Amino acid sequence: MSVPEVPRLGFGAANVGNLYREVSDAAAHAILEAAWDAGIRYFDTASHHGLGLSERRLGAFLREHR
Repeated sequence: MSVPEVPRLGFGAANVGNLYREVSDAAAHAILEAAWDAGIRYFDTASHHGLGLSERRLGAFLREHR
């Protein structure tokens, strides 16, 4: 069985779930867009980041970038 490769650099998406301070939808999108434009394709989030807000924002963003 082969082991999937994971990039060395990823994006921790807690910040787009309002973990430390409130982030608007537009700012969250801009943050994710900047990460995407920088070549990031590995994103990490968890449901406790903003009670799922991070996952919802990241999911909406990734749907646009299929």
